Amino acid sequence: MESKVILSLDKRRQLNNLTYAISLKIYHHNSKSYINLKEYALDDFWDQKNGRLLKGAKAFPSLSWVNEKINGKFIDASRIIKSLEETGTLHQLSHADLRQRILNKSPQASFMAYLDNMIAEFTANGNDGQASIHNALRVFIRKYAGSDDFKFEQINYRLLKKIEGKYSPRIPGNKNGLAVQLRAIRAIWNRAIKEGIVKSEFYPFKDYTIKTSKTHKTAISQDDLRALNDLVLPKDTHAWHGKNMFFFSFYTRGMNFSDIAKLKVKNIRDGRVSYQRSKTKRSISIKLTDNINNILNLYLNNKNPDAYIFPVISDAHIASKQMHAWHGVINHALKRWAKRLNIDSSLSFNTARHSWATIGKNMNIPIAVLSEGLGHADIGTTQIYLDSFTNDIVDNANELISF
Repeated sequence: MESKVILSLDKRRQLNNLTYAISLKIYHHNSKSYINLKEYALDDFWDQKNGRLLKGAKAFPSLSWVNEKINGKFIDASRIIKSLEETGTLHQLSHADLRQRILNKSPQASFMAYLDNMIAEFTANGNDGQASIHNALRVFIRKYAGSDDFKFEQINYRLLKKIEGKYSPRIPGNKNGLAVQLRAIRAIWNRAIKEGIVKSEFYPFKDYTIKTSKTHKTAISQDDLRALNDLVLPKDTHAWHGKNMFFFSFYTRGMNFSDIAKLKVKNIRDGRVSYQRSKTKRSISIKLTDNINNILNLYLNNKNPDAYIFPVISDAHIASKQMHAWHGVINHALKRWAKRLNIDSSLSFNTARHSWATIGKNMNIPIAVLSEGLGHADIGTTQIYLDSFTNDIVDNANELISF
C-alpha cells in the first residue's frame, strides 16, 4: 500500500450532535490510523473528494478559515511523507513512528542522535565521503560547543555565537572552515524540519548569518610541482604511494582522495578513467595520458577487474577507517615536503585540484573549461561548467596542463 495521508471524517465514532471528527487519515505499511484535527462536521456538509467543508456548515462562523486550517495540516503531513521518501527513510519507519513525525511530538529531539542516524545512513549507502564529513562535524561540535549531547532547540543563536567566538582558524581571520561546519548544521536542521523531527519556530538560522572569507588559493607553481615530483622516496612506503596518488590527482583534473582510493581496475577501460565522483555523484571520464599511464603501470600488475588500484583499501567492511588513516598519513607527509622544499603553501589533495586549474588558466585555456581553477565556493557549480563541454575539449585541456 502506498504511504500517504488524506483528509477524512473519522466515522468510527459519532458524537452526540451527530458530527464526526475531521482527521488526517494515514496509510503506511498496510495499516491506517487517524489524527484528530479538533474540528467536527456533519456528514452532509463534508466533501470527501476534495477534503473540505461545504457551504452551509453553519456550525462554523468562518468556513474558509477552517478549510485553510485543515488543508494546512494536510500539506504539512504530505510534505513530511515526501521528504522521508526522498531521503530513503520512509520505508524504515513503523506506522507509529510516521504518526509521531506527523504529530511532531518531539520538541526535544536529539540533534546528535539525528546526526548519528545520518552517519549510519551514509555508511550503509556507501557514501563514505558524507559519512566522514558528518563524523568531523560531531567532533567539531564537541570541541567548540563543549558537549556532544545537544537537543535541536539547544542549537540556537546563542550557541552558534559561542561556537563562532571559540573557533580558531589555522589561517587567522579565515572564516571558511567555520562556515563549512555551520552550513552542515543548517542542512541538518532543514532536513529535520522537513521530516517533522523538529518545529521550524526553533530554527536558529532565521537570525544567524553564516559569514565567509574570500577563498584562499592553494595552488602551487609548475616549478614547485617539478621539485615535488623529483623527490626520491623509498618504494612501497606510505610516502611513496602518497606522492603517486597526489600526482595521479593532478593528472586527473583533481580527483579527490576518496575517489582515488576506491578506484578499481575495471574503472580503466577504452583508454579512459571512468568513475562516479563521490561528492556530487556525477559520472567523470578522463582520457588516459602518458603521465596517468606511468602511475597506473606501477600498480596494475595483472590485477583482476574488481581489485583496487591503489593499496589504501584492503577490507571493504572498514574502507572508511582505512581511507581516513591513509589520508591523514599522506597529508602529514605533504606538509613535511612543503616545508622541506620551501613551498609557500600547505599541500593537500585540494592543492592538486587548484594547481591543475590555475596552471591551465595561465596557459590561456578558457576560463569556462577550468571554471576559475576549480575554486568556486560551490564545487557543484564548477563541475556543471566542466560537464557542459565534450570530452574532447576537456581531454585536450588536460593534455596541455603538465610540467
